[in-house]
Amino acid sequence: MSPERGPPRVLAVVVPGLPLQRVLRTRPPAGALAVVSEGAVRHATAPALAAGVRPGDSLVQARAACAGLEAVPLDDAADRAALRALAEALLSLSPVVEVSHPDAVLLDAAGARLAGSEPEAAERSLAERALGLCRDMGFQGRLAVADGKGVALALARHAGRERTRAAPGEGARALAPLPLDTLDLPAEVARWLSAVGVERVGALAALPAETLAHRFGTPGVAAARLARGVDPRPLVPFAPETFPHERWDLDGEVGVLTSAEPVLFAAKRLADRVAARLAGRGLGASRLRLTLFLDPRGEERVDLPLARPGADAGLWLAPLRERLAGLRLPAPVCALDLAVVEAAEIPAEQLAVGDRPEVARALDVALSRLTARLGERSLFAAESADRHRPEAAYRTTPFRRGGAGRGAGSGDGALEPPPARPTRLLDPARPVVALGEGGRLTSLRIDGTARAVVSLAGPERLAGEWWNEPFDRDYYRARLEGLGEAWIYRDGRDGRLWLHGLFD
Repeated sequence: MSPERGPPRVLAVVVPGLPLQRVLRTRPPAGALAVVSEGAVRHATAPALAAGVRPGDSLVQARAACAGLEAVPLDDAADRAALRALAEALLSLSPVVEVSHPDAVLLDAAGARLAGSEPEAAERSLAERALGLCRDMGFQGRLAVADGKGVALALARHAGRERTRAAPGEGARALAPLPLDTLDLPAEVARWLSAVGVERVGALAALPAETLAHRFGTPGVAAARLARGVDPRPLVPFAPETFPHERWDLDGEVGVLTSAEPVLFAAKRLADRVAARLAGRGLGASRLRLTLFLDPRGEERVDLPLARPGADAGLWLAPLRERLAGLRLPAPVCALDLAVVEAAEIPAEQLAVGDRPEVARALDVALSRLTARLGERSLFAAESADRHRPEAAYRTTPFRRGGAGRGAGSGDGALEPPPARPTRLLDPARPVVALGEGGRLTSLRIDGTARAVVSLAGPERLAGEWWNEPFDRDYYRARLEGLGEAWIYRDGRDGRLWLHGLFD
């Protein structure tokens, strides 16, 4: 028999005052500022608090205490998006991440990708790296590691320390001195416990579980178990649905754009955050878009094709400088947004003896600068083609560092494996509409839904003879957001696209 598994070890990352932190991470340091909802102050910066503004004050009271107070409305949708952005970056530390609204992200501490073998050392290392990623993403977080997500969340939110660790089996002891409202209890259970004088989690843990079960049923049993440090609920995996983008407001920082440096300085901050989010998903950007918002109106878009997909923000700044160098704008820049337009999976690379990664990095920068200055069609590789005329016996292919792909008869003479086939064929095939701009395919519309193309491989030509149901098709293997790997073909007779199968 296999040994019984203990409760899951969970790391909870909490962002205190998320609505305020979300505003501050997208702009220069603020003075007196408050986040307001329904005419009342919810959160306030240190200068506002020093001036006498308090959470719960009406906006009229707050402005009477601080005449220069800037009021920002609460935006639940933006807060949720900011929490998902943090979760996306934290995917680089653990294969399973859960978004726990309104202010927390949960990680599977046992499955974290760490080199340390000692559990305590590994958890401390995970906590350090998680806090570092929080800072990189513009947040100040608090975290706790404990048995189960309910225990970890309660400790992270209410223990009052930047880092808290409850050793395996010690969750009840860590929770005992905390007030009862630490636990996320059903309202009926919380009211009854308050009425009978139960004020601490330790007092709740001392109550007979049968009493709570008899009075409240399943919620009472769950409350008793949580107070005893037992929470077997699994994490609900988070899966990002869109490509990342980040925004920065330049209020008062940039006048008429006579130099690219102020924008590049702000773009670097955004690039670091976008790269962290891509790295969490194992993706690399192959095309970026920087949108410059002008004051009082208008915008300028700067597309940045990259020679090779990557998640290294340092490689993006040199080609971005090339694009901005000759830019002349009619008005000041008040904000900028950096978005990933196209991305692809990055395969893991194993360095060999004698490899020089700094040379490869310099080549990537040079190729991206050439692409940015001369246009993406100017960079290509040539491979042999079966044509009789020598000057025409080649065809252009996308450039890949390390050379073009080799066929079965090149190099070591090894045979290529047979092409992959989908595990599920669709009968009949579904029609597909290609969407894009500037001649580039960016998404496919299937059954009325547009799905971004993450990667595209092919074509593979398949054709039938005239005596046996003739057909002429070019097949592509496409990875689509929200759908996964798909088998798409273009009909050679009329040029229409069809979805023919899916790879599970």
